[in-house]
Amino acid sequence: METTTLVLIVVGAIVVVGGGVGLWWLLGARARAGAAEYHYFRCPGCQRRLRYQRRQVGHKGECSNCKRELTFPPVSRAKV
Repeated sequence: METTTLVLIVVGAIVVVGGGVGLWWLLGARARAGAAEYHYFRCPGCQRRLRYQRRQVGHKGECSNCKRELTFPPVSRAKV
């Protein structure tokens, strides 16, 4: 193999790996920035800790444990 070919292969490998790492970092940063923020409260029936998102406030749901119907509370009133 010629020296020029070997250098091109090494540089190409570095560019591919560097691009892959950069893309992985960029996609991870976007996922972290857009990650849903969860809030918690206790089921009034069985006291199980339930998780919900801000967009669910005021919507009806069901406890996964006791199947009681509930309404997701405003974030400021949510209890841990």
